[in-house]
Amino acid sequence: MQIETRIGRAKAIRRFRFYTAILLLPALALMNSCSGKSGDGSAGQQVVLARVEVPRYLEDVNLPVYLDLKDGNDTYYALVIASINRLNAAGVSYTKIDEYTSGTRYLVALEDEDGDRAEAAGEAQVLYDDGKHIIVRYRPGVPETLSEIGFDLKLMSDAPINSVVADAGIGVRLLPALSAQKTVINPTVTVDAKVQAMINAVSETRVTSFIKDLSGESQITVGGAAYTITTRHTESGTPLANAIQYVSDRLTALGLTVSTPQWTFQWYDQLLTNKNVVGEITGQDTPDEIIILIAHLDSIAKPEDGAAPGADDDASGCAALLEAASIMKAYTFGRTVRFVFTTGEEQSIFGGEAYAKKMADENRNIVAVINLDMIGYTNAVAPALPRMQVKTRSSKNQTGYNMDLPVANTYLNVVSAYGLNTSIDAIFWDDGEAASDHSPFWDRKYPAIWLIEYAEKGFINPKMHKPEDRLNFMKNTFYTAIIKAFVGTAAHLAGVK
Repeated sequence: MQIETRIGRAKAIRRFRFYTAILLLPALALMNSCSGKSGDGSAGQQVVLARVEVPRYLEDVNLPVYLDLKDGNDTYYALVIASINRLNAAGVSYTKIDEYTSGTRYLVALEDEDGDRAEAAGEAQVLYDDGKHIIVRYRPGVPETLSEIGFDLKLMSDAPINSVVADAGIGVRLLPALSAQKTVINPTVTVDAKVQAMINAVSETRVTSFIKDLSGESQITVGGAAYTITTRHTESGTPLANAIQYVSDRLTALGLTVSTPQWTFQWYDQLLTNKNVVGEITGQDTPDEIIILIAHLDSIAKPEDGAAPGADDDASGCAALLEAASIMKAYTFGRTVRFVFTTGEEQSIFGGEAYAKKMADENRNIVAVINLDMIGYTNAVAPALPRMQVKTRSSKNQTGYNMDLPVANTYLNVVSAYGLNTSIDAIFWDDGEAASDHSPFWDRKYPAIWLIEYAEKGFINPKMHKPEDRLNFMKNTFYTAIIKAFVGTAAHLAGVK
């Protein structure tokens, strides 16, 4: 009875926030307009969010780009915030999506199953539907609703992600410019005995145990007491706090330097705050060169379901990080390796955004980012090899693509060089999909890739964001092979000594 009351109350509060925000919109827009904060620095110069067709490469678009995507027809385009005057002057083909008001944030949601977009239309005000993604204004409660339907979410950057000089009439800010990346990854992989030993040390039993602990199939011990994690929802309180403590304790026991940096997201009446977990193995030669290995610790399902085990999404990725740390702690590396467990990913990548922002604000030299989000499910039937994807930015985004490519090729070359291509079919996929923790690093011009099970419609885990997302729906040998290649790639990138 107490659980049902808590779930009902949480659902009611979320609906109240959502509809209150909708009712407040006209007043807030009027306030912004009257205070001169409409985002339009010149009278009569309308500023809009627009879809802009990319002529050839993203670099050809001399406009403030906030996100680049591929639609349901695999057509590449850019989301731009600019004045109508500037759009017309740029000579591009564009579609107006929304009249922009300063402070407006946009949520881009990726459909994983047919029918999700139609269902979303009844739950939120859809501004644009490209046949694959929908775009809505960010409102309290909307991320939860869309995520529970099954969408993967990306909160569009609040500043241009390209190097174009902002239109003075719009008054937007640019993300801080990073110093030139000094380190270039060499994707050539020669079999190394120490790396081979690390790959051989990956234990299917240990990885599976981590997944069981995080998804509630096994009891954990936190603060000397037994506890079963039934959900890792970012706003669940004790359950997620215990999951955070579980990860922190294990990294600390391994001898890593561990921190739990807090993040906060404030939007009108909504204040969302939580912690990430970061473990570090400091590099011996060039410690300022950092390899980031990242996965999200939080999970989600509908409140009325009561449980959100998130075994595949994303206990699988977190288990990969814990396994990598368990093995790599016995070695020394030239570069620093950081194991980053985020929260708030299901609510719009809040933890990942906060950490990427911190790295950029500190002008850190991030050499490579590897994101593991859902690596456990396959519907492949023997003798076919189970497929996975190695995702980068689109080749039409030349700057970003050329940064990501060496990191992706390192993983692909490890799969081949160490004979893991007999266990998995690792497919290079430059779709530039941004709906996970790698994308805030893309926004800040860091090299990053996303390792994921074959995530196209009809193949991705159908139990995602459901209480049935449990270990028995995953394939142990599949995720173990992905983790072996991941550990080998991390070791090569970090420079095992």
